[in-house]
Amino acid sequence: MLLCEPQESPYDVRFRLFGFSIRVTWLFWVVIAALGYDRCLMCQEDYSMRGYDTEFTVILLLWVAAGFLSILIHELGHTLAFRFFGIESHIVLYQMGGLAIPGAGLIWARQGLRQRLSHWNHLIISAAGPAIQLLLAFVVGAVAVLAGIYVYEFDLVASWFGASLEELKVSPNVYLFTFVRFLVSTSIWWALLNLLPILPLDGGQIARHLIGIFGKRDGQYEAACLGVVVSILAAFWFIRQENWLPAVFLGSFAYTNLQIMQSSGRRSPW
Repeated sequence: MLLCEPQESPYDVRFRLFGFSIRVTWLFWVVIAALGYDRCLMCQEDYSMRGYDTEFTVILLLWVAAGFLSILIHELGHTLAFRFFGIESHIVLYQMGGLAIPGAGLIWARQGLRQRLSHWNHLIISAAGPAIQLLLAFVVGAVAVLAGIYVYEFDLVASWFGASLEELKVSPNVYLFTFVRFLVSTSIWWALLNLLPILPLDGGQIARHLIGIFGKRDGQYEAACLGVVVSILAAFWFIRQENWLPAVFLGSFAYTNLQIMQSSGRRSPW
């Protein structure tokens, strides 16, 4: 669900990739740096205890670069799916993440056919972003492990099967290791967070269209009801972890989903 495209600014970065117009607002860089500030500090302290001499500014820039690449790949997944259905779109990265914004009308025009996108089509478009983001994490992480570089998320999965990757070491190039570490972790955890069944996240869109497929209805109202419940539960979980910024975002999502429910004029089924 696209709420609205952020207002343009002379400080925005603009470029094209694979034929798609991409705009990055200046607030995107500020917010993503703020999100990673504490983690980069802990990362530098960890390296210092291990005997590595690093620059905090470089680590923070690597975090911003990894976050930018991960979110850009995510939105490219959506735009490529739109293009598959004959719909051109463009990308905006802003303070809340990213938007893949289709052109006028969601009409399937592939191979000369013109018809409105179905719930199944929307489902593919919504799932394409998280899917390609997780694929990015898998490919980068697998290459790193094969190169003998430790990847925490891969070690976590290996531990579920009674194995361990702890014998792998930090790469001699600590900044390369840091970039891989950030890229894999942001791609996995942000994709999973985005799959929560909360509008306007991709998981909320997937829930909406699944409800539409099996319930023979629009599905937005029911998805919004589910979004309110999941947002509140997830926000409380982050509060208990003393991770306040995600809790604030989830609180705003709960309010957004409540507005969607109220605008429909229907009573909650729960």
